Amino acid sequence: MTRPTERLTSLQYSARDAGHAMDPNELGTARQTRHSFARAFLRNAVQRGWKFSIRSWELDDLGRGHAIYRADLSGHIVEGVVFSQIIDEDLRSDRVIAQDWDVTFALVDGEVSPQDLEYLRGHVTKQEDGRADSRTLIWARANRSQRFFNYVVNSLADGNQPEASQVSDAAYIMRSTAFYGNGKWGLRDFDGIGSDHPLGIPYRAQMLAAWLLREFSADLAEHCAAAKAKSASSQPASLDIRWRRFLGLGNATGLGMVPYVIRHPQVLDAWVALRELPLANARIQNWRRDSPEWQRVLELLVRARTYFSQKVSFETAPYPSGPELAEQLTLAIAWANEFQQGSTIKGQGTETPGDLLHLFSQDVSIELRQIVDSVLVECDASLDSDIEELLLCEDRTALEPSMSILELRAALDERYSWVGQHDFSDRVSTSMFWYYSQNNQEPRRGVRGKDRGVITEHPVGIARDTAELLDDLRNVPDDLSVGAFLLDYPQHWGIVERIQSVRALRYAEARVNPLSGDFIPLDLQRFQLALYGMENFNPQSTDWLRVTLYGGAPTVSDVNGSGQVDDWLFAPRPEVG
Repeated sequence: MTRPTERLTSLQYSARDAGHAMDPNELGTARQTRHSFARAFLRNAVQRGWKFSIRSWELDDLGRGHAIYRADLSGHIVEGVVFSQIIDEDLRSDRVIAQDWDVTFALVDGEVSPQDLEYLRGHVTKQEDGRADSRTLIWARANRSQRFFNYVVNSLADGNQPEASQVSDAAYIMRSTAFYGNGKWGLRDFDGIGSDHPLGIPYRAQMLAAWLLREFSADLAEHCAAAKAKSASSQPASLDIRWRRFLGLGNATGLGMVPYVIRHPQVLDAWVALRELPLANARIQNWRRDSPEWQRVLELLVRARTYFSQKVSFETAPYPSGPELAEQLTLAIAWANEFQQGSTIKGQGTETPGDLLHLFSQDVSIELRQIVDSVLVECDASLDSDIEELLLCEDRTALEPSMSILELRAALDERYSWVGQHDFSDRVSTSMFWYYSQNNQEPRRGVRGKDRGVITEHPVGIARDTAELLDDLRNVPDDLSVGAFLLDYPQHWGIVERIQSVRALRYAEARVNPLSGDFIPLDLQRFQLALYGMENFNPQSTDWLRVTLYGGAPTVSDVNGSGQVDDWLFAPRPEVG
């Protein structure tokens, strides 16, 4: 198959096949890499000389009011408008159906006039009950972490930095609950942004919005601390820059991510290739034992061990705990040291040490190997621009009625042989269905035959639909056209169109059955969250988890300073107080 650049196409031949890459255990243990969306956004911002500032700050001593953040994207102005209030603790919720939030936010293409500000105030603060205009790209909302926001404010007001032992390893003082775009409520859709726009790469507008909200959370804490110190006639402190970097933006995600990634197979293929192709590149590198790349591998493994050893304050099950991962990393560090000293790993000589480290780490655990893979990919920046082109994929399907059944069978044989792993005669394999809940305003899973909503079932049962198609193809002649076949079997229209449209893509289908009672949604959720650049996976059930975005990331002052800001993979907690 071909990729958008010659180099990516060549790497596809050495990359892992779909049997490995699309396995749910692989997807469900993913970690962020240098190509995750948050990392790519900030790297792009520095390379292009983007500048950020606060244009307006109208907040009272408690942090109620509004602020406007200005982003100069090489002459193209985008502004983030924040509306801030304080709601009762019992109203703070991660649920889509929440009615009030401490913070609501709009990312607007262009400068916000006084009239624009008042319009936004009357709409973005209402979220689902509001209406956006076509200049607005993103709406978001967030809540203060009552425990950690107030703790940080009180520490700064007393002239102190936060104590490392008192700040959760989840590392945030404000938690976002949604980032909406692409046409919802009248927001500009992605096609309307355009590939020539500074935010024309998929998810870049969302990443900018999240980063500005994270910056606001620290600015707000300092503002409230200064006001509190003034009333007490004391001298406040500003957040140490190391704390400002470490504290990210909390987030919670639920079942809605699962139908999306299944129903957009071309997007999924691009997302998985974003991980697999750089990994393939790292595994074939002839890094010498004294090369700067291998020294960097060793440094990052040591840093990762420190990072995970600190993660003791939140629950990670069913994933390994931070200390467990730190212990496993000791093995990988020993192997990397061995290569640096004698060009062997576990006594085996090699000219491709990344490949051997990858393989030996897999023997310990898939979680260790995913961390090692992120470290290996980190050490080669040469694919950064290629990966951006990869994300601009065609996200549509089209039926080819003239295709012969013989060609359709070939596509099924090549891309869908994995469907045979599922036994759809077993009721457990189809015991669940997915639907949109009007009450909860988001996708939900229901028990087939028990819960209401099956009439609106989402078409996420790709494995089942393919198995049913295969059954009806058994006695159909090879020279029959797909169009003629669908006249007799119209129920297969959707799955046939999908198979035709993605037959050239290696990574279009996750090897999962979401209709099964044994399906674990966390697998697809964690894959997507890692792709965004999130960490600190804190499952609340098999259906949803809490995470942190931009933990350890550069701040506005870092980016404006145009310094080294692309070095925050597995950034440990600062030990300052």
